[in-house]
Amino acid sequence: MSFNDFASSLTQKFQELSTVVSERTQDLGTSIPSIASSTQRLVQEKLGNVTDISQLPQEYLELEKEIDTIKLVYEHFLKITSIYDNESYDYPKYVSDSVNDYSKLFQSKIEDLSRATSAEEAQNILVTPGPITEPRTLNYALSKVALTSSESLNQLQDPNVSAVASTLLKFSDMQTKIAQQRLQQDTLIQTKVNKVIKEKLSSLIEKATKSRRDVQYKRLQYDVARSKLAQAKPEKEAALRVEMESLEEQFAQATESATVTMQDVISQSKFLDTLKNLVEAQLSYFENSANLLKELLPEFESSSA
Repeated sequence: MSFNDFASSLTQKFQELSTVVSERTQDLGTSIPSIASSTQRLVQEKLGNVTDISQLPQEYLELEKEIDTIKLVYEHFLKITSIYDNESYDYPKYVSDSVNDYSKLFQSKIEDLSRATSAEEAQNILVTPGPITEPRTLNYALSKVALTSSESLNQLQDPNVSAVASTLLKFSDMQTKIAQQRLQQDTLIQTKVNKVIKEKLSSLIEKATKSRRDVQYKRLQYDVARSKLAQAKPEKEAALRVEMESLEEQFAQATESATVTMQDVISQSKFLDTLKNLVEAQLSYFENSANLLKELLPEFESSSA
């Protein structure tokens, strides 16, 4: 066989294969609803152009509503409790400590570099981290301003203000302890509330959402098949009926599976457990803070400005 004959034979085989694939695709297109046809069906339903829509069981619809409500509760709470992920949520906005601290650090680095005697020493100065700064919280800000004020008053060396300076020092210490309690509260809320809610949204609720999407897709496929059967020519009715019955079974199975999934998600939501963690974290913070304030209060009864 010459090369030309071989090439001609190969071209013919490709053409025959292409014809078979094309015919097979057309056959599938007339029986199995494609993603495109399901999408088109959904659009028509949204526009109100199709009214013959298969109804889902009432139990299923009620479970969907409950899942959506639980999801909203989680999302709404997370919008608020996410503030505890931000350390400085109560820090006075007009305080410019960060700029001042950076300026002092920069000036310190310049002075150290001016005293460096080698390139290696200069490199070490540049890469050495600066001093650890206090967390930017309202209580730490109060502690800092009280400490600074106490130091300023002590520099006056006036016995009449020494009691004020002493009380300010104790107030500073008390505010530092309250700040530590607040940070502990925030950590508990971050781990036992925010993290839990995020995990439930990304796992439990998403699991239910995925099963519901499968139900919708199976329902659309089934309704497309029903519509095709209703408009089919007599010679295609038998094949389309078999396909429709198969899709009807898949739709029913998907609905049953999603019902079980949603029931399981609802039973595992246990939002009150998460809310209890929030309350316990706040209770510990407020109780400990109140005790610290009570301990300091007698100082004001024995001292006066």
